[in-house]
Amino acid sequence: MVPAHSTPEPDQVKAMLGSEMEPRAQDTRTSLLQAALVCFADHGFDGTSMRMIAEMAGRPLSLLSHYFRNKEGLYVEVFKHLLETSSPQQAVAPGGSGLDAQGAIRLLREQIHYMYQQAAPDTVAALPFQDHRARLWVREFRAPRPSLHPILKKYLSPPTDLIRECIQILRPELNEAQVAFLGATIMGQVAGHGTMSGLHKVLWGEHPPFGSHFQEAELLVDFCLHGLRAGTPAE
Repeated sequence: MVPAHSTPEPDQVKAMLGSEMEPRAQDTRTSLLQAALVCFADHGFDGTSMRMIAEMAGRPLSLLSHYFRNKEGLYVEVFKHLLETSSPQQAVAPGGSGLDAQGAIRLLREQIHYMYQQAAPDTVAALPFQDHRARLWVREFRAPRPSLHPILKKYLSPPTDLIRECIQILRPELNEAQVAFLGATIMGQVAGHGTMSGLHKVLWGEHPPFGSHFQEAELLVDFCLHGLRAGTPAE
């Protein structure tokens, strides 16, 4: 793995791209996306040039324009690739389903389980270029580029809407801002187990898993439902 914030040598780049290339997509477009991921993660959007990406991928510069038009378009496609390969999708569609409190608890529980399955540290560690993925996400956490807003909403709105509906059913007295605050808290604490796993080890120490993904997710469910004063799921 190329060290963070370093400029790798061409041979290192080719070895890295060759060894970590996703097996089902060993093609030109994917190699360009993965080279772009490394460059953007190491140098940021402003510090990365299209020529730098082409050199890292070992491909002609003209191919970048052919596939992605410009750097902004390439940046958006990198995030689309990340979201398609790692984002939590909606577990069950809520859409005007006439849920009661028990139905909301069930759906929220399923969604937390699904998100944790995607965000668990060992799942994240198995993703190609996982260090670069994490660094690139961190760059966008506080203020995502406007060009990313549409795809972030496209891929992350379904679970967001489901969690929002469940909270509104379980805590009908809350206003919109309070619902959003609790929803962001639930999503953040689940996703944080993957994106902040390195920091957690520094602060809390390295501990072996205390159970399966299911058991770990159940503890998060219990924590979230008590925070919502909704009780725990029926055994």
